[in-house]
Amino acid sequence: MKAVSKKLEKDEQNKALIKDKKQIKDDLKTLREKYHLTEYSSHVWVKPIREHFGNRVNSAVAQKIATRAWNTFSRKLFGKAKKVRFIRKDEMDSFEGKTNKTGWRYIDGNIVYKDLQSPLIVRKKDQYALEIIRHLKMKTEFSYKVTSEGDTKTVQDFYHVKYVRIVKKEIRGKVRLFADLVIAGYPPSKNRKLGKGKVGLDIGISTVAVSALTKVSLVNLAEQVKEISREITLTQRKMDRSKRTTNPQNFHFDGTIKKGKKYWVFSPRYKKLRAKLKEFHRKQVVIRTVSHRTLANRLLELGDTFYIETMNFKALQKRKKETEVSVKTGKYKRKKRFGKSLGHRAPAMFVSILEEKVKRLGGSFIKVNTHKFKASQYCHVRDNYIKKALSQCWHQIDENTKIQRDLYSAFLLMNSNASGTKANRKRCHETFPIFQNQHDFAIKEIISQKKMIFNSGIILNN
Repeated sequence: MKAVSKKLEKDEQNKALIKDKKQIKDDLKTLREKYHLTEYSSHVWVKPIREHFGNRVNSAVAQKIATRAWNTFSRKLFGKAKKVRFIRKDEMDSFEGKTNKTGWRYIDGNIVYKDLQSPLIVRKKDQYALEIIRHLKMKTEFSYKVTSEGDTKTVQDFYHVKYVRIVKKEIRGKVRLFADLVIAGYPPSKNRKLGKGKVGLDIGISTVAVSALTKVSLVNLAEQVKEISREITLTQRKMDRSKRTTNPQNFHFDGTIKKGKKYWVFSPRYKKLRAKLKEFHRKQVVIRTVSHRTLANRLLELGDTFYIETMNFKALQKRKKETEVSVKTGKYKRKKRFGKSLGHRAPAMFVSILEEKVKRLGGSFIKVNTHKFKASQYCHVRDNYIKKALSQCWHQIDENTKIQRDLYSAFLLMNSNASGTKANRKRCHETFPIFQNQHDFAIKEIISQKKMIFNSGIILNN
């Protein structure tokens, strides 16, 4: 299959190759059905497991769990994942049904399962949730469009719960259960509106540069996670020291871990630290999500068309394959890249949040090809491309003008052409004076407020 696909990339109109690829697909499908490697087969596999536990789990819930397992396995089967990770005991933190008619379901403000009934608790100040519950009680009608075979139809429906998802969370050492209601309908409006105009965004590992006609800014992503990230690092060090002390037999003399199967002993102190670390990670997720959403909401006011370069953040997490020796020290260079920063700041998560918000409000979110656009290399004055080192944080326009590199990339993205392949030079010349004034103001503001912006090249006075 891979060989035929590679040949098709070079000759897309080759009918013989297209026919061969279709035949191979059909043959592989027949083999999967023969050896019961299908989603339906996973529903059959789960039956004896459900019976083993006395049929306490609803059949719809069991089948949905089987589907989750199948989706994971299918990624490995079709070459989209390298391995399958099995859920350990006590690690399964959610389950759900298929409909609101059987198993766990929502009925008149209560979560019901067989003879059990628990009232749904909603915070009195949570106007968003209260409005949704009101729509459910009143069975408010809504409509949506469905396109099938080129025909678009308008479908009438009413607000109702499609199914209930039970989620387990450990908060401050206590296990708490939450009910997520998956509802058919539109979410309540928060009266947010998009601005007008184009906005360029240059997303870095830890920062985001923004350029619009009304504002230019350079900020750190999820600035609030800085302190808790430090606590996570210190706790991990304590855990590592504790584990090495109680399990010396599992480590070599130089401190590296031994290969093969090992038996681990964890002290009471280690277990307390592990619970503490879990709580730190939970807080970090909450803080990061709130920070990303807050920043995204602020950016919505700047324009209705957002331009951003495509970034493969997953690849930046991986370690280097090549082993290099430092010329200065003679020691091996570190193979680590940006995994820790990406884990703390989550730039990909910010991009997905902003994209979802922009599209939901009717705006455009355009991803341009990084290798074609080359925002970090182009100069609209000289009309040429100059490759810069990562350490070069400023773009020199002329003898008297230098612009912060990330902000200049955002400016070029803001002035992208219709196809998203390069910057529109004419528009760049028209908007550069406005951008330059706002750029200088933004840099002065960062210096006056003594904001430490990562990898920006902005020097703060002590």
